Amino acid sequence: MSRHWVSVAVLSALGVGVSQADSVVDLGQIAIDAPPSVVGMPGEPTVVRAGASLFTHQDGGTLGAALAGLPGLDSTWYGPNSNRPIVRGLDGHRVAILTDGMPSLDASAVSYDHNAPVNPLSLNKIEVLRGPAALRYSGGAAGGVIAAEDDAIALRPVNGVSGRVQLQGDTASRRLATATSVDAGNGLYALHVDGFASHAGDYAAPGGYRGGSWVDGRIDNSGSAQRGGTLGFSLTGDQGAVGFSIGQTRDRYGVIVDPATTIDMRSTQYAFKAERRQVADWLNSVQLSANHTNYQHQELDNGVPATTFLNRGNSLRLALNSDALGMNWDYGLQYTGFQFSALGDESFLPVTHTRQWSGFAVGQGAADRWHYSLGLRGERVSVSSDGEGASGVARFGAAQTQTSTPISASLSVAYEFAPNWQAIATLSHNERAPAFDELYANGPHDATAAYELGDPTLSRERSHTLEAGLRWEAGEAKFSTTGYISQYQNFIGLMGTDRCRDGDGLVVACDAADALPEFDYQGVRARLVGVELSAQHPLADWGAQKLSGRLTANILRADNLTAGEPLPRIAPYSFTPALIWQMNPSVSVELNAVLAARQTRVPATDTAGATPGYALVNLKASGSLAPVLGTQAVGALWYVSLDNLTNRTAYAATSIDTMRLLAPKPGRSLGAGVQLVF
Repeated sequence: MSRHWVSVAVLSALGVGVSQADSVVDLGQIAIDAPPSVVGMPGEPTVVRAGASLFTHQDGGTLGAALAGLPGLDSTWYGPNSNRPIVRGLDGHRVAILTDGMPSLDASAVSYDHNAPVNPLSLNKIEVLRGPAALRYSGGAAGGVIAAEDDAIALRPVNGVSGRVQLQGDTASRRLATATSVDAGNGLYALHVDGFASHAGDYAAPGGYRGGSWVDGRIDNSGSAQRGGTLGFSLTGDQGAVGFSIGQTRDRYGVIVDPATTIDMRSTQYAFKAERRQVADWLNSVQLSANHTNYQHQELDNGVPATTFLNRGNSLRLALNSDALGMNWDYGLQYTGFQFSALGDESFLPVTHTRQWSGFAVGQGAADRWHYSLGLRGERVSVSSDGEGASGVARFGAAQTQTSTPISASLSVAYEFAPNWQAIATLSHNERAPAFDELYANGPHDATAAYELGDPTLSRERSHTLEAGLRWEAGEAKFSTTGYISQYQNFIGLMGTDRCRDGDGLVVACDAADALPEFDYQGVRARLVGVELSAQHPLADWGAQKLSGRLTANILRADNLTAGEPLPRIAPYSFTPALIWQMNPSVSVELNAVLAARQTRVPATDTAGATPGYALVNLKASGSLAPVLGTQAVGALWYVSLDNLTNRTAYAATSIDTMRLLAPKPGRSLGAGVQLVF
């Protein structure tokens, strides 16, 4: 074990020892993972993973896995190592990922084989923001904003020592993961230290699967090794704080579509925050945030670098909070600039430069039975390519620049029309400048077994979304549902074509030895219509024991109106009924079945064709213990899970078709984890 992990373990042990004896960890009734509302109140997150719910969903090691099962969310599923969230059928640049309120500058939106360098093991909370709330951070994220928080920089005084230590693993990939997080302070100085490490082998194939990636009962080249950590320091007070942090993530994992390909990823991020509160009668607070990211990953061919992806950039954000016109307002300015390239033996993207200046204002208020929120965001985006330049790749052409001015707005209103009942409606207009890869990609991509081609003439993406929902809550009974329709004038998507190209970009016959299927970024008219539902209701009560039923459902239809066919990579209709047996206030057992319909609505160019439906049965016991280790200051969370009990073969319709049938969902697996909280 490296000195880094030894130091993390020592710090956590000291944290347990020096916690004040009279402090008590109250874990409460946390065992039931209640369904989140699928319609958030104006200004609030739509869904949240935190506390026990986050701990029991960290075992996948990716953001997509951590948010799995939430209404309206799916993932790109490029196997267990690259699994980016999909929100209401929208992925890539339409879903923004933030770390502590700042953009995560990486390569995960560029391709399905690229993992986001944000490991759930290091997080305290994950929120999904839509509507006006999302406009604080992005106008182009029509799907939503994934806001990950590790609280490395404290903005409020920290007194004493608190933290968590955890260990978890599973038999599917023989994965073992550990994580530690400690926060300590004396009311003036605050220190944050966290670290994580995990190792997994090739994951177990489900029963009956004998596809091209099957080797001795496992999916070949699907293992991974991850590690990372963050150090933060803050100077805090009642009226303000200033702090900085440095964090790094390392991730090395295999690519299922090509047993010879491995990805070696490293991301380092430096962050700074300063906040002043109670500035004046009219100004509640001012916050300045900045970060610098140095991201790199190499696609290794038999251990030799073939393509190197680089993303280096800076973000600066000034946010103010005031009360005016009967509402509370967040408003400010933001700048993000970065340089991205994918060059090497198989050059995929020239050196590109993106500069984005933004201004935003988001307000929320309430009057009688009404709650409302509105947001406006304007951006000026410049995306340029160096072209052939110093790369010497002739197909990248001449240097060029595209500039656009997207403007986005959203209004959300809720009305309590009866006790415990609320009706919620949101109207949004989103605009997004085409991203660097959508404009300038032109090359083979080994990890997706495809040739990807951008279009420098693409105009900005524009959409209108209307959603309406109901929410009801009475004691332990909860119900929420929402329906939505999104109309796109220019939906930018990666679409398969009937052509094939070789590694140099020349059109060749698709049965040629070196042929790669061509995928083009195209702007089309599109429409997405969906319904989400989440409900939980008590079924029986025997005093110390209770039985509840829960149901979540997702229905989505997405059409390419220009071509008159479905959009690619859309999840099928799915329903997840569950029975939850609450054995006492701190222990529960859940039996659920993930039921997905057969996805027959695929484009004509989808080489994998229709995706079969499936039913995955899962069993999980979870609970809490407080106190443990003979002290009132230490509690524990635990879980034991049996996933895919029937060892059913299931494929993800959201995966890119060149590898969909090579990466089924994992087979039967036993998992377990324990977390000490102090």
